[in-house]
Order: sequence, then C-alpha cells, then structure tokens
Amino acid sequence: MALKLLPNSTLALRKFNKYLRRNVKDQSASILRLWATQCEFVFAQQLRRSQQIFAHYAKIWEERALRELLKRFRGQVQRHAKGFVLSSAALLTFDWERERIELESVQEHMDDFQFLERLQLETIYCKQCRKRKQIDCRVEGVNYCCCPKNVTEMLSAEQNVYTVWEPYIEQKRMITWRQEIKPGLFAYKVYVEYPDVTAEDFLHVQIDVEYRKKWDNTAVNLEVIDEDTAKGSNSHIIYWEALWPKLFANRDYVYNRRFFIDRSRRVIMIVNKSVEHPKCPAKPHTQRVHEYWSYMVIKPTTAFNKPGVSFVLTYFDNPGLSIPKYITTWVAKKQMPDFLRQLHQATVNYAKAKKQNETRIIEFWDKHKDPGFEYPPDTLLGYSAEDFTEAQKQEEESSLQQVNEIHVETNSTSHQPLASTTSKSNEESTQLNGKASSPSAAATDSCESIVEECPPVKKTSWWSYLYSYIYFV
Repeated sequence: MALKLLPNSTLALRKFNKYLRRNVKDQSASILRLWATQCEFVFAQQLRRSQQIFAHYAKIWEERALRELLKRFRGQVQRHAKGFVLSSAALLTFDWERERIELESVQEHMDDFQFLERLQLETIYCKQCRKRKQIDCRVEGVNYCCCPKNVTEMLSAEQNVYTVWEPYIEQKRMITWRQEIKPGLFAYKVYVEYPDVTAEDFLHVQIDVEYRKKWDNTAVNLEVIDEDTAKGSNSHIIYWEALWPKLFANRDYVYNRRFFIDRSRRVIMIVNKSVEHPKCPAKPHTQRVHEYWSYMVIKPTTAFNKPGVSFVLTYFDNPGLSIPKYITTWVAKKQMPDFLRQLHQATVNYAKAKKQNETRIIEFWDKHKDPGFEYPPDTLLGYSAEDFTEAQKQEEESSLQQVNEIHVETNSTSHQPLASTTSKSNEESTQLNGKASSPSAAATDSCESIVEECPPVKKTSWWSYLYSYIYFV
C-alpha cells in the first residue's frame, strides 16, 4: 500500500517544486516588498504603543507637579483678585482727573462781555457817526448809519482778534458773528437778550437734559452717561444725537460739560468740549462729531433770581461734511433764530412749571438749587463745614432780628412818609454784599419790599465780610 502511494507523493512534490520555481523566482521582488512593508507596520505599531505607555506613566508622575502648579496659580489669583477687578474696570471708566475742564483753561471766556463791547465797536459801529451799521436786515428801534461806504478805510483795515469776526445775522435782541476756522467751517459768536427770564432758570434749562428732550425736537437721543463725583465739580458727560435731514446721517456728540458760577463777576459760564468715552463708541448709523466746543457766558441784568438775562455763546463743530457756503448761510439764518426763540419759550415754560410745583422740575431744582452760590471754596484757609454752617446760622438770626426791628419801627411810624431810597450803586452793593449771606428764601421774599426801602443793614458777623470772596470755582 505504501509503495502505491509513494509514486503519487513524489509526483506531487515535483509539481509543487516546479510551481515554486516558476512563480516565486519570478515574483521574488514583490514578495520582498510585501515583507518589508509588513515589518515596517509591525515596528510602527510597537513604537506607537511604547510612546503611549511612556506618555501615560509620564502623566501619572507629573500629576503631582500639575496640582502644585494649579494651587500656586489659584493663590496668585486670590491674592491679586482686587487688582484684576480694578484693572478690568479701568478699561470701562473715564479718567476725570485728566479730562476734567479746569477753570484756568477757560478763564479768558469769563470776560466775553468785555470782549463783546470792543467787538461791537470794531465791527458794527461806524467810526465816523458812531451809529449802527446794517448787517443783513434792519431791526426796528435801531438807529442805523447813513454814511457812504469808505472803501479806502475798508481796504486799509488791519486784521486783529476783533475784526476776524464777521457780522452775520441780526434780529431783535440778537446779533451773530462768525469766523472761518477751516475752509467752509465757521465758529459762531451769538449775543442774545431775554428780558423776562432769570439767569438761574436759564441755567437750569441748559443743564436739564430730560427737560430739553421735551422742547427740542432735534434731540433724537440725549442723556447723561457719566458724572464727576468730585465735590463742586458740576461736570457731566453728555451723549447727544442730533436730527439731520433725510439725505444725511444723524450727527451724534459725546462731550464733557461743566458750568462755573463767578459771583465776583456776576456771570455763569457753561463749557462743552467733545471727548472720547468708553461707554459711547461710534455707532454705524450715525456720524460722530469729534470736533465740538462751546462757551456760554450768562449775565443777569440785576441778580441771578431776577428777570433779565443776556448771554454770549461761542461755538464750533465740524460735522465731517463739506457743505456749500450758500446752504450753510441759509440754514444758519433760518434755524439759529428759530432755535433761540424756542429756547426762550422753553425757559418761560420752565419757570411756570416751577411755580406750579411740577414734581420733576422741583426735584431737579432742589438738586441744583443755587449751584455753587453758597459753597465756600475748598482752598479757603481755615475753612470747615461746621464753621460755615454756624456762621451762616448766626447771620440768619441777626438778619431776621434786624428785619423784625425795622418792621416794628415801620408800623409805629406808618403815618409818616418813608425815607428816601438809596442810589442805584448802593442797591447793587447791597445785593452783592447783603444777599451773599444767603438768608432763608422765605425771609427774603417776605421782607423784600421793606429791605428795598430801607438803608443797608450793617453786618454783625465777622464771617459775612468773607462772603464776597466765597464764590464757586
């Protein structure tokens, strides 16, 4: 049986050997490449596995160091948490110490009324007949010059700080000058008189943004976004979006506003200057005005709380658009007088609302009543709030006592004629010195007629002699 199978086995081996010689010999290069690829794959697998094992053990051994690092970082954060909060908050706060409008920088504008007197003589009065020149139209009640134009004098006139201002618009109780600052851009100086409003009412209308949104239809958005917390600063950051015609984007302003009250000069000044504030970045649908400033100097005719006020407003803004000169002239001559009439009516309505005890007006008035009138400056030597309060109380008591004595004497001698009144200069000095002691409003109102008819009351308090130097700065 084995012998029978042996020839078949030998035959099969021969055939297999022949197949190997024919196929393996011809494809030896391909087999070698496959074997090399397999070896590379196995080696890569082993290397990756070794790397994973190494990383795993390295992570285990470094976990303690990682925990220590996190612990130290947490301690640093806790230690400097306050500093982090302050530094992040500083990015959204306004640097009042750097951006506050100081009195020294605007001191020259306190004398704008003196500047205005010389400006009128140099620009709108004839040097021959000393009568008024006609600006753009005739106003009733003004005696105008009829002298022929002196061309030689006009050509030989030298430019100075007064003649650079060109007379521009004139209406009843209003004159406007302008000065070209940049090509096509003008600064304006406006002089206006309001005989029937008080200076303090006019001041409150200027600084009350909520009230302005009611009477000014060009104020699309108007709000106070920041306030200086320094005592007596009276400084605010205002955002104002002004309405422009439909073909133009609205203009918006971010400006720093501060007002000063100088009792020695008997003037109030409101200063506005454009500024950058982190709470009000530029908006895509409006055009931000980056160049804007204005100085308004308000002067009462007699006293801050008596009817009769005039003001000089000097302002400039760059709307970022070149507008033809004839268009700006037409707009200025139409809109400026309309706005001033609107401002006058708003002040009259404000005074009526205050008399009718309108809640919001009264609250605003109580907050800003007599701003700075009764506050001594912080630089006054020997000043303390207790001393000032005590001295003011003594002055009020002595004033009330003297008024009562005068009232008794007046009643006892009512059948006799009253004494002659003092001169105008004495009355003005009484207002500046006697009323600066700030007695209570009720006592002043109740005895106003008696005080006007009697000679000035002699001061009895030593502190009252300092009142003329105690004004808001």
